[in-house]
Amino acid sequence: MADICLVVPPSLVLSDERTFMHLGILKVGAVLKHNGVPTDMLDLSGVKNYLDVVETYAKESVTCTFGITATSPQMPASAEIARVIRNHVPDARIILGGPHVTLVNAATKKETARSSLGRAGRAFEKLRSLFDGLVAGDGEIAILRMLENPALGFIDADDRKSDLYLKSSELNLMPFPAREMVDVESYKYTIDGVRALSMIAQLGCPFQCGFCGGRESDYLRRVRLRNTESVVAEMRHIFETYGVRGIMLYDDELNVNKNMVELMDAIARLGDELKVEWRLRGFVKAELFTEAQAQAMHRAGFREVLTGFESGSPLILKNIRKNATRDDNTRCVETARKAGLKVKALMSMGHPGESEETVRETEEWLLSIEPNSFDLTRITVYPGTPYFDHAVPHGSLEDTWTYTVDGHRLHSLEVDFLTDFLFYKGDRGDRAGLNTLATFTDYLSAEELVNLRKETEDRLRAKLGQPYQTDMAGIQYEHSMGMGLPDNILRSA
Repeated sequence: MADICLVVPPSLVLSDERTFMHLGILKVGAVLKHNGVPTDMLDLSGVKNYLDVVETYAKESVTCTFGITATSPQMPASAEIARVIRNHVPDARIILGGPHVTLVNAATKKETARSSLGRAGRAFEKLRSLFDGLVAGDGEIAILRMLENPALGFIDADDRKSDLYLKSSELNLMPFPAREMVDVESYKYTIDGVRALSMIAQLGCPFQCGFCGGRESDYLRRVRLRNTESVVAEMRHIFETYGVRGIMLYDDELNVNKNMVELMDAIARLGDELKVEWRLRGFVKAELFTEAQAQAMHRAGFREVLTGFESGSPLILKNIRKNATRDDNTRCVETARKAGLKVKALMSMGHPGESEETVRETEEWLLSIEPNSFDLTRITVYPGTPYFDHAVPHGSLEDTWTYTVDGHRLHSLEVDFLTDFLFYKGDRGDRAGLNTLATFTDYLSAEELVNLRKETEDRLRAKLGQPYQTDMAGIQYEHSMGMGLPDNILRSA
């Protein structure tokens, strides 16, 4: 008998959901397991009949507490899962944690500080009406408090003053994510042809990009670093437990760590000790990237880096507060290649001031640097981003909010995150009538942004000789990091 069942909902915007496991809820599972709490795990990633699975579990189990983690794109599926649980376990206590509730809470606090509760507050109240408990921020210790106090309806662990907020020193003491709670073999990801798993060495990004979630959240804005010994120990654990020598370091920006070169050298030494040639992949911040970092990464086993260049337009780079110029971005590519590293360029469009001209500048810049691979997404406005949190009512358009920077505007519709699908690329949703085309600029309508994104990507892939990676590309969002169904959907600890 499990005291709690942790649930990973499907990510309907991804073409392949069995690329990376959800480490956040596996960290929560590890803490529950460490504290002797009987725990089940329903990993519904990629499970098409996920509601049938939930119904079967709810009918046959005596578990009365369910913990769901969800990003904003996972919320429509999470809402359906909660309703199915409620139908079959009327007295169930359903707790929601993860990025969406964290970001909605951060946005709501921003509104409260302005004394102008608006769309974030309405989104938060909808969450309160559907779920019995909400956890914002770090969930590892907060979930224990939720279990100890059934009357608690909300815990805000997204506050650095809270005793539930994990400091860097505390991260080093946390058990490693309980990967054994999911079907590890069903996750297929490779780096340079080598099977790989993901891990997180640090949390948070200190920069102010307007499109990025968590800029108002301690949980996502403040950098928290695990020490070198802790990171190396988890890499050893992954290799010795799963025989995997490929690792995707899923940190926001590896090189915000001032001791990054030291970390890379420690990873290289571990490889020598284990007689393992690592194959690693991760993100770097362009303007911080140095030759010393690039060379150390190559020594450690990196063969590719990913960078959110976002745009080739100087105007857009300024408007999104990227803190990197086009010259910085070009130099980053050159630095990486000099060290023997491939570069994946992560690009986006639909920012304040975006026009056909700025999109063409992005296309021309990509053709000039010829990245080894690229991804081009259409901006979606989610809570926790300045584009959402700092927007004000449009004034003349109903249910429309406007974010302004240096006279350039981005408009977004108010959406219901419990029902509306916001696809980054949009093609599947547009054809099926599912997608909410929720953003537009002064120069490009929502429909024009969708069409321009697709046309631009098609041309770039043809000119760069980089075809779509999967048959699903252009139908569902092709995973920026990524290239079945698991044998066992349910795991217990």
